[in-house]
Amino acid sequence: MKSPITKHREATYELARSLAKSDIHHWLIDHGYFPENYVLPPCFAVIERPKKPTVYYKKKKKGKEFKVDRTECVNVHFPKSEFTDRTFGIIHPKIYNDISYHISRNWLKIVDAMIPKDSQVTSYSFPIPIDSRTPGRLGYLRSGRMIYEFISMTDTDISSVAYKYAYMVKADIKNFYPSIYTHSIAWALHGKSFIRKPVNLHNYNHLGNRLDRLFQNANDGCTNGIPIGPVVSDVISEVIASAVDVLLTKLLKSESVEYEAVRFKDDYRILVKSEADAKIVIKSLQAALKEFNLELNDEKTKISALPDGLFREWVSKYHAAYPKKLENLTWKQFRELYLSVIAIDKIHPGTGVIDRFLADITDKEGQLKIWIGDYNIEKVISMLLMLATLRVKAFPKVMAILEGVLNSLFGSTHKEKITEYLEMYLLRLSKEEERHKYLISWISYFLVSNDLVKHLSSKPKFKDQITRSIFNNRGAIFKDCKEYKLFVGCKTISKKISMYEHLDVFDPPQIA
Repeated sequence: MKSPITKHREATYELARSLAKSDIHHWLIDHGYFPENYVLPPCFAVIERPKKPTVYYKKKKKGKEFKVDRTECVNVHFPKSEFTDRTFGIIHPKIYNDISYHISRNWLKIVDAMIPKDSQVTSYSFPIPIDSRTPGRLGYLRSGRMIYEFISMTDTDISSVAYKYAYMVKADIKNFYPSIYTHSIAWALHGKSFIRKPVNLHNYNHLGNRLDRLFQNANDGCTNGIPIGPVVSDVISEVIASAVDVLLTKLLKSESVEYEAVRFKDDYRILVKSEADAKIVIKSLQAALKEFNLELNDEKTKISALPDGLFREWVSKYHAAYPKKLENLTWKQFRELYLSVIAIDKIHPGTGVIDRFLADITDKEGQLKIWIGDYNIEKVISMLLMLATLRVKAFPKVMAILEGVLNSLFGSTHKEKITEYLEMYLLRLSKEEERHKYLISWISYFLVSNDLVKHLSSKPKFKDQITRSIFNNRGAIFKDCKEYKLFVGCKTISKKISMYEHLDVFDPPQIA
């Protein structure tokens, strides 16, 4: 009988191969151009593009020449910690268009590279939205589907086969996207020894070499790193990680190790029968990664005796603090749950406990489940903003909740108070614009889309293209590319969707 892991792999392969090339091309451009919804407000969207698939950069001289304009990504930073940032990149539309074209035009080859038959590692991070209920058709769901896939991998499929094993290796690729060597795209697609032959090295008839050049020139000619955020980067990273998986499979076979291996993007879970086998797995994974100029993250590599490490510990602790969902929360219940979440986050930082809390304290319309009045509005705003400092990724959801407060009967009569509170925060952040662009962007969108800028006592001026676009309500990125319209007025889009709807990864709105 086939394991759920094997079934997942086979089903993904068949569904992926059933997709139409034209559908993939349009989806990549329409829904995959910008990073996921929590990165940028809804005013950034692909509103206009060429109606038919086109190519801006063509190979010439029988594949010996392939000139691509050197461009730079527009970067969006947000702090991961006090000292480190996570950087998302937006690729120039023309280069992104051509990468999308080549991926879709060679789709079956790309699928075979992402789900190679000679790999025993099953990936749960297929970057294109497929659904067994609608074979041959693409969905719109992006982030939410990935969350489902990750939960399916960790909480269901691995646990169903774990009884056969004694240990689990958790491992992570160090700085995966920023470390990807663009030449390794061709290695993964065509084989390292093949592409390094002089006759193939600069032969742009080979798909891998064209993608290599396009990704280089999307990033100012750099051969190290691909942008985080665009779906085309997710596709390429999956191709490279799968090539690592093939080599890992070969190495473990030579060591006669029995195992079950799954991967979500750069995150591995590998079940083995002994601690000695676990150490062989780690050494083999290190060797496989090295072949593609990648490294294992020592800090996130761990061997656990099962069932330790099998389930997400924070989930059990959160359930103990909030065992039953309530339709309404008293101020005391809200406060106690809030304190429990902070305590859990201290023990398990960087997990989804804060996101879960924010979802549980709001209803389907994004309204808070606690009564807001003069006695607690400042406390609520302050407490929510402090949560966002613990998990910056949750900041947009906090702003979406505050928008719900603003649009409530109480909030509509306290606009000035809410604006005053956010203005103080915005002015403090604007003193270090480069460091706080992410937070500034979401506060600016909140103020502009809800017509609150007129209540500001002073208006900061921003230099960054993203923050300036939002606060001035006028697109300022890639203005040289007239075929693409990449910005919608903040007030215009806010009439179609709320911030809460924009951030609903399980039911995102279609706005284009």
